[in-house]
Amino acid sequence: MQKRTAMLYLPALMASLFSASAFAEEDKKWDFNFNGYINAHAVYANCDESGNVVAGNALLCTGDNASSVSNGYSPASFQFSAATQREGFDIKAVFAYEPGTTDNTAFNGGGDNRAYRAFFTIGNADFGTLKVGRDYGVFGIDVVLEDMALGGVGATASVRSPLNTTLGAAGYGYIFADRLSQITYSRQLTENLQADIGIFQPLDSVSFGGNGYVGDSGSERPGVHGRIRYNFEKGYISSTFFNQRVDTRIGAYNATGVDMTAALQLDNTRLAFSAFNTEGLGYYGLLIDAADVNGTPRDSSGWFTQITHKIGNTKLGFNYGVSEVDLAGVDTLAQVEQQTKASLGVYHTLWNMFTVSTEFSNMEAESHQGDTIKNNAISVGLALSF
Repeated sequence: MQKRTAMLYLPALMASLFSASAFAEEDKKWDFNFNGYINAHAVYANCDESGNVVAGNALLCTGDNASSVSNGYSPASFQFSAATQREGFDIKAVFAYEPGTTDNTAFNGGGDNRAYRAFFTIGNADFGTLKVGRDYGVFGIDVVLEDMALGGVGATASVRSPLNTTLGAAGYGYIFADRLSQITYSRQLTENLQADIGIFQPLDSVSFGGNGYVGDSGSERPGVHGRIRYNFEKGYISSTFFNQRVDTRIGAYNATGVDMTAALQLDNTRLAFSAFNTEGLGYYGLLIDAADVNGTPRDSSGWFTQITHKIGNTKLGFNYGVSEVDLAGVDTLAQVEQQTKASLGVYHTLWNMFTVSTEFSNMEAESHQGDTIKNNAISVGLALSF
């Protein structure tokens, strides 16, 4: 049978999209699903007592040692989905609420209102797949999914008043792929090659370190993100990009980023490597401390490597990552120049749903004038997936 083009599918695509609710009354062939993930980790951090200042570091602790009982790198998650088929198109709607499990102040108790995803997908093997709504973006998604800290903690952040999640290795070798309001098209180009391209609502600039630019992005035009990925029998290699315009008090600039990630599975051992390079995008989160206080963009780069090995239901892992940040504009030499992290982890799963984990991580931030602050953290966690 002759293969139809994507253009020939467009009328059927639009008709199936706008009439889905009407069909639901006539045809009850919807598959509904619910799944979830809940975790908590006891974390003890040995904080830095040197008195050194490294401005803009990834929320390391100083002074007295600290502890928390909090979420790990993965948020608690409750996900609902509904899927069906219409005229040869697969249609799926997803809502995921992803709050933290920590509540030690009023802010933390009510500050997770945007920790959700809500989107739908529609498509088939010939047309490709269109994703519409709020979901994790394309840039950096593959390295995030490789990080073993998804089952644990990784780098702690603001340990005395924990955030929605810890950092994993974000800020220590890669930038976290945030939730974006997006319209993204994905297509399998060949048996092994796939591509994604989309637009998203531009993010506003924020600062966690207190020495970065904060302001409205301007939203003059949508941001653009994309990915090309080659899959083979034992792994994959991929590259993603991110681009959006950022308005500042001294003018506008384009926040850009590109990364490369590769993974290789050798029996029970998995190897992963990733590297990134950005301009004005940040170094641990998108548009977080991405420019100096006036809006001059900072360049950043880094790399991340990991090895894991499974013995039965137990996974052992080690990863190491480095992120580097250039000075910009009115930055002083106290600004962070480099952050490094090394983590060891053990994760044991029972009944395919209950996981006990323990990790040890060493984190270090160094300024452009050579001052350093160091944290060590050990964690023991429990998680249930269903």
